[in-house]
Amino acid sequence: MLKIIEGAAVLSALMLYLAPAMIADARERKDAFAVTMVNILLGWTVIGWFAALIWARHPVTDRRLKHFAKRAQRAVARVTIDSIVTRAECRGSSIPALNPRVVPIVARIAASSSRRKI
Repeated sequence: MLKIIEGAAVLSALMLYLAPAMIADARERKDAFAVTMVNILLGWTVIGWFAALIWARHPVTDRRLKHFAKRAQRAVARVTIDSIVTRAECRGSSIPALNPRVVPIVARIAASSSRRKI
């Protein structure tokens, strides 16, 4: 009878230890394997176990990814618009104008020094 109680205690301790991994799997998280690895490797520290538990219970959202994608699109659009405007402005002149967002600082300094010499 004592062995049954000891076995039940070990099984319940193991289930408690792996609770974050089971929660992540039950919520069908895409990163459930990563949560499980953090739980197994760092769960023996109390901080690692709580980190895995919080990670497993945190709702899955793509808000950060959407925000990053919008910022990247705006940056590309800004550079594209600036290059179009710069190209349109320098159509009439023989010396090509340089877009400050596209060309590095060193190239702008070299170009401005060569323009002064002419």
